[in-house]
Amino acid sequence: MLTTQHIEEAKHAVGLDYKNPYTRHGKKFYRPYRNNFATTITDKIWTELKSRGYAEHDTPSEYGVIFWLTNKGLEWLGRELGIKIYSK
Repeated sequence: MLTTQHIEEAKHAVGLDYKNPYTRHGKKFYRPYRNNFATTITDKIWTELKSRGYAEHDTPSEYGVIFWLTNKGLEWLGRELGIKIYSK
C-alpha cells in the first residue's frame, strides 16, 4: 500500500516541493525541472515504487543510488495530486 510518504518523496523527486503547477483552462499542469532522488538501494519507499513500475534506478555505488520516476510513475503521481505531469 502506498502512503503519503511515497507521494511526498515522489513530489520531491520532480521538484513539486519547490515549484507549483500552473493552471490553464481550469486544469493544473506541471513540467518537472528534475526527476531524481538519491538514497540507498534498500530504501523501503523507493523499492516499493520500483516494484510497482513507478520508479527505476541507476547502478548502485558505494555512495548510494539514484532513483527516478518512470512515465507510469509520473502518471500515478499526477492522478494522486489531480494534475497533469509531463515527462522531461
